[in-house]
This record gives sequence, C-alpha cells and structure tokens, in this order.
Amino acid sequence: MEGEVTIKDSSAASPAAVGFFGLGFAATFAGLLNMGVIPDGLMVIAMAITLGGVAEVIAGWQLWKKGDTFGASAFTIFGLWWFAFSYINLAPVGIFNAPMEAASAISMGLFTLVWGLIATALTVATLKIGLKMLTVVFVVLDLTFFSLALVFLIGFSLTISGLITLITGIVALYIGVALVYGEVGIKLPL
Repeated sequence: MEGEVTIKDSSAASPAAVGFFGLGFAATFAGLLNMGVIPDGLMVIAMAITLGGVAEVIAGWQLWKKGDTFGASAFTIFGLWWFAFSYINLAPVGIFNAPMEAASAISMGLFTLVWGLIATALTVATLKIGLKMLTVVFVVLDLTFFSLALVFLIGFSLTISGLITLITGIVALYIGVALVYGEVGIKLPL
C-alpha cells in the first residue's frame, strides 16, 4: 500500500559477518599478492569480485533492510569498489572482447586517494558506534587506500602497502569470526 511504513525484522540474523568475511578474504589475498607472496593475480581478482564485491554488496543491501544506514552504506560502496577495481584491472586484458588502455598511475592514485578520504569520513562515524575492532578495521582500511594512492602517485613500496592491506584483511576476518561466535555464545572482544 502506498505510504505504508514497513517494520523492520530485528529478529533476522545480521549479515555483517558475511560482509566482513568478504572484505577479509579479498583484502587478505590482495595484500598477499602485493607483497609478492602469491603470484596469481587472476585468483585475487576472482576473490575481489565474488567476496569483496558480491558478498559485501549483498550484506550491505540486507543491512539496509534492517535499517542500518552505516553498515548498508559501508558494505555496499566498498563492495562496489571491489567491482570497479577489478574491472579497471581486467579491462586492459580484453574483458568483454574489447581491450582498453590501462588506467594511468595518476588516475589510479587519485581514485584510491578519494576512496581513502571517504573511508576516513566513515572512520569518524565508527567512533560513535563504540566497537573498537570496527574502528581498527576502518583505520587500517584508510591506511590501505592511502598507501595504494602513494604507490601510484610517488612509487611508495607496494610490499608495505600489501602488508597494510593484509592487516586490513586479517582484522576484517577476525570481526567476521567474532560476530559468528557471538551468535553461538562465544564472546570475542569487538
């Protein structure tokens, strides 16, 4: 009915764990690639699309239904970032049979810099939410974006940026596990 207000179902399970697992797996493997630990960029792109992209976007949309604007916005936009970043990396090799010119270092630097600024703006909001590990994951996410921007703009160490990205992934995986454990009565610090 038009104009009807829908009451959100607060008894439904939170999809946040799935979103954190998506971020965690994608960032962990991206970090390992950038550190030179694993050589397979295609596997990392697959993780970025399926876990970083699909899992985070689905979690974001489910959180939207639950009325969680912060979680919905964060998971959805960062899930879409994984899709965009994957496309930028796949387009030059001929995705959809139409090879495109690779993005320039300055374009990629500005791309990741702007995402770092948005992540930092959201980090400020995490301080009001009161979950220390949420703030930690956002701080290392900020550092991930800014370190990537520096890689593209001034040739900063990709290995160090990869290590920061790996830390982001590990913290996100920890949060995912802590959220699942909390549902079954095992308390981990959040």
